[in-house]
Amino acid sequence: MYKLWKRVISLTLSLALLIPLAACGGGLSPDDATTYIQGILDENYKGIYDADFLEMIDSTETEAQEIYQNSIEVEADFLIGSLMDNAPTEEQRSELIELYKEIYAKASYTVDTATEIDETTYGVKVTVAPIDIFHQLMDEVSSGTTFTEFNAQYPDTMDDAQYYEYEIAWFQLVLDTLRELLPSLGYLEEQSLVVQVTLGDDNYWSLNEDDFNNLDWLIIDYNF
Repeated sequence: MYKLWKRVISLTLSLALLIPLAACGGGLSPDDATTYIQGILDENYKGIYDADFLEMIDSTETEAQEIYQNSIEVEADFLIGSLMDNAPTEEQRSELIELYKEIYAKASYTVDTATEIDETTYGVKVTVAPIDIFHQLMDEVSSGTTFTEFNAQYPDTMDDAQYYEYEIAWFQLVLDTLRELLPSLGYLEEQSLVVQVTLGDDNYWSLNEDDFNNLDWLIIDYNF
């Protein structure tokens, strides 16, 4: 079994995805909280920017596009750091970023109507069907004929130059395999969790960062 440890990527949220108290006329409604969570998910994973959401967080589509691009790049770099000792080529990194955009475009989640817990907190139930493509990938890596035949071409002991050549070629095979697996991308059993939207002492509403990170872990399943 593999388990990849994902880096926390909540800094972008902390800096950009806050709702000023004034934007809600002094208060936040259940519909506002629901729109906020839906907007965060759509912005980070699908590159979809709802006008009501952007107005709520006082942001522009250009700024939202930057957040989306950064979120995808962080995810790509996380995977690279988990799988490789050396850095891939720039072309390979760019290819992985584009693959992640295609994978995340298939993210499956539903956002229920928010429930007011108290004057400063809303709870929002989110149900996610985790994407399984990396389970399929690791099945190929660990026991697939293509990877077995590829590894047989290289000696058990390699110097640094040989190992670099091997890793670059191996990673390209990973990218090619991911591309081939896209049409068969599927989902694991749905999981639900309740995230909180809270009013801070600075008079900004925000998604709890731990809740976002827990939710982020569900979108693509890396536990295999």
